[in-house]
Amino acid sequence: MPAQGCAHAPCRSVRQAEGARAHLAGHRACTLARRARGRYRSTASCQCADRSRWAGDGCAMPAGYSACMPWPDDARAAFLPLVETIYLDTASNAPRLRAVDTAARAALDGATSPWRLTSEEWEAAIERVRGLGSRLFHADAREDADAVALVPSVAYAMSMVAASWPLAAGERVVMLDAEFPSVLLPWQRRCRQAGAVLATVGRERATADLVALIEHTPVALLVLTESHWRDGRRIDLDQIARAAHARGIPLVLDLSQSLGVLPCDVARWRPAFAMSVTYKWLLGGKGLTLLWAAPEWRERIEPLEGHWQTLAPETSWWFEAGMIPAYRPGARRFDAGEIPDMLRLAVTEAGLRHVLDWSPGAIAGHLDMIIGHLARRLADAGLAAWCITPRSPHLLGLRPDHAAISAVRSALRDNGIVCIERDGVFRVAPHLHVDTAQMDVVANVLIAASHRG
Repeated sequence: MPAQGCAHAPCRSVRQAEGARAHLAGHRACTLARRARGRYRSTASCQCADRSRWAGDGCAMPAGYSACMPWPDDARAAFLPLVETIYLDTASNAPRLRAVDTAARAALDGATSPWRLTSEEWEAAIERVRGLGSRLFHADAREDADAVALVPSVAYAMSMVAASWPLAAGERVVMLDAEFPSVLLPWQRRCRQAGAVLATVGRERATADLVALIEHTPVALLVLTESHWRDGRRIDLDQIARAAHARGIPLVLDLSQSLGVLPCDVARWRPAFAMSVTYKWLLGGKGLTLLWAAPEWRERIEPLEGHWQTLAPETSWWFEAGMIPAYRPGARRFDAGEIPDMLRLAVTEAGLRHVLDWSPGAIAGHLDMIIGHLARRLADAGLAAWCITPRSPHLLGLRPDHAAISAVRSALRDNGIVCIERDGVFRVAPHLHVDTAQMDVVANVLIAASHRG
């Protein structure tokens, strides 16, 4: 960590963000202490979260989920205000945290005098992000920096894993239907090269159908996402991982729509690889993705790049033509070149610190309450059939009747409600910048549009 008196702009951004983080962490510590003294209801008796909406299809509630953890009054104040807009598209791009905005501006200022940043400070920033990101893959939030590589995208990570994956002709790779292209395309290519089969499972009964497939059909690999990007449907990775490991089937996970919200536990799921972009639910910016690699798989997959930072020569900056240096420890061998610039590192660190301070379980519980409020308003208006289940706590897909789609689309746009539509499904993806009063506005707009459709 740079000295407190350092005037370099990126260092100033760290100090400025630390004050806000300490304030929010204090709120959370106070909340936990008050719960311990019995001043809040337990989640077992809590009625504030509409659990039935996302616990269907055999899905268990995520470990660490907290349905009624009280929230700091200033959580919304951690985000930049939006004027005449209700932003419900965290699944595409995160709302901007004040700390992220401050860090980005300071990093840009610092780039005007790059000679002030020492290689030691740069390396320390890389390792801070690596360490912070690693904590989100563990249920106990322990640091596991050796397990995480920093790469530019899920497409990069999936392409690297797929290119070296041991796959034989006729073997079957399984994923969900309508998977995101960055997940689908690398495995299409790899299966074509190997003569393997790429099979898909429908989303309507995904957990049950995946378990049945695993139990009755030879499967070489499962490539899965916990929350589906199109409509928010959730699969139960606990059930699926148990069934898969009982038959020796490895898993590769894209957690871009769940990491940072749904508590993650790689110790329980035991994937070969797990990954997530940082510009969605991790509240950072684009161009940096966290890739977690299980120890037993780190030497079985070939890195895509011959990048100097992944290697450990005997003498710094000296690479002999006749000698290939050893890789650096752990998953660092998979690091991509030109990715850890100070701008990306600064905004990623600021976002990760907020997510960890708030904790994924508490975030999931609060967002479940907000989305549950909207779902109940729609159900009370006779529109329960619009809500796609089983949903994730933080994502809700709305499928209006065909006759109402155009009216809903226009009503959302005209009322400043940002909500992405995918194939007639409107994906509701708030974060902590949204409250129940705003969800009431959304409900009123949707109900009115249903009458016009």
